[in-house]
Amino acid sequence: MLHCWGSGSSGQLGLGRKGATEPGIPFRRGPDAGREVVQVACGERHTLFLRAGGGVFSCGDNTQGQLGRRTRAPGEQRCYVPEQVCSDLQSLAVTWVSCGKSHSLAVCSNGKVFSWGAGDLGQLGTEELKDCFIPKNIAGLSTHKIIQVACGHYHSVALAKDGRFFSWGQNTHGQLGIGKDVAVQASPRQVLSLHGIPLAQVAAGGAHSFALSVSGVVYGWGRNNTDQLGLTMSKPVEQIFKPHSIGALRCLDVIYVSCGDEHTAVLTKNGSVYTFGDNSAGQLGHSSSTNKSGPQKVGGIDAPVSHLACGR
Repeated sequence: MLHCWGSGSSGQLGLGRKGATEPGIPFRRGPDAGREVVQVACGERHTLFLRAGGGVFSCGDNTQGQLGRRTRAPGEQRCYVPEQVCSDLQSLAVTWVSCGKSHSLAVCSNGKVFSWGAGDLGQLGTEELKDCFIPKNIAGLSTHKIIQVACGHYHSVALAKDGRFFSWGQNTHGQLGIGKDVAVQASPRQVLSLHGIPLAQVAAGGAHSFALSVSGVVYGWGRNNTDQLGLTMSKPVEQIFKPHSIGALRCLDVIYVSCGDEHTAVLTKNGSVYTFGDNSAGQLGHSSSTNKSGPQKVGGIDAPVSHLACGR
């Protein structure tokens, strides 16, 4: 049973046109009543649904093609009910989906990755700096079996089965982890500083990225203007251009990382949650709204946490 709430002005709740004017009302209607929804990914104004068996549905704003299908009529740039993503994805078993601000990614069971939506900053990885309305296979990853992807606002990262880490898109703040020489990377590029390190998970925020190793070491890089990397340096830096081991997390047994726009949350093996970064809207779950340096444990949770996710 699928529920949703929040703003639906662009159709991102999938409730139909009436539901778009009634935010806050949960719904119990999935995009396909015959198949269970196994994953949901949310962008700024669009949503992806992955159902059992690998079908992908989308709804919301389609101004830059982030729904993966062309609009039905000229001038119609929104879809208020979930509809299936077009193209080759209909015949492939998708195992993972992710949304950026206005772009989307899907990983198939064969390891291929498809992208669509906004592409002006290279976030689609197709070597073209333009939007794409129909899912397109990322040729630069075709020789690798990808098992996981994550989207930032304007960048993307991917983890291959052999442990290699790839990134592409905007690199203004170092969020790709490839150094400072490239501002925009239009095709996937391996992050060589992580080569040889067995990785378990990747995550991307507004303009920062994380990688979690199998042994529990957390690496972060990119924008750090609100301490969203969790660094405890005596002289804070506003950006890191290559993966940096986060010392404050080494002894916490981290098993999962989630990134918001300018804040980060991690889940530990014992079910505790630590957060760091921007707290201007209380997104860190601490009693004070002021930013605190380094990871701080979130109190007031009565039972061990099994999963977490960050929004903007």
